[in-house]
Amino acid sequence: MPEQPEDLFTKSPTAAAEAREQARTYRSIFAGPILHFDDGTSMELPPHPNLRMFDEDILAAYDELLFDVETNCDRSPDVWISEQKVKDSDGNEITLPATLRKGELIIPLRKTVAGKTELVKPPHEVRLVQTILGDKQYRLLRSKTVDGRKAGANDVWRSWNERGEALMERRDADPKSVDGAVDSASVPAADSA
Repeated sequence: MPEQPEDLFTKSPTAAAEAREQARTYRSIFAGPILHFDDGTSMELPPHPNLRMFDEDILAAYDELLFDVETNCDRSPDVWISEQKVKDSDGNEITLPATLRKGELIIPLRKTVAGKTELVKPPHEVRLVQTILGDKQYRLLRSKTVDGRKAGANDVWRSWNERGEALMERRDADPKSVDGAVDSASVPAADSA
């Protein structure tokens, strides 16, 4: 796992909360989604974990969870990729060095300790939501219902995924984006005097 850079001394201790508030104020796609319950109440969820917009204690717990998975969960065997000779876009032959690709995590996640393999419980997706929401919010989530069924981690993931899809749709529709719906015209050459 790559080492995280040091924060600047000028960073506010509540920077993540301030960023979430600004996203909420301006109705940004990066604001946490709202999960609505059958009883009329709702819960504002944090933004998707990949955005890392958490308060410091939650971010530390999230990193610890990721580190645990990376270092302790079972993987498929590593794959050795031999040296390869390929041609670049100009037709020049180049040599790609041999590499060792680390095996993929085996899903569902499991750990082998002293020769005994056991599933990770609760499942990783649930552990991640528990870590991000915290115990109190997770218990509140589980005490509610959505569409007549008990609310859970799957509702949080669904909300995060819907927000991600909305972000991709927004990017695709933005003509200024590389993937936008309109081709960007070439910038005309500068006038010379």
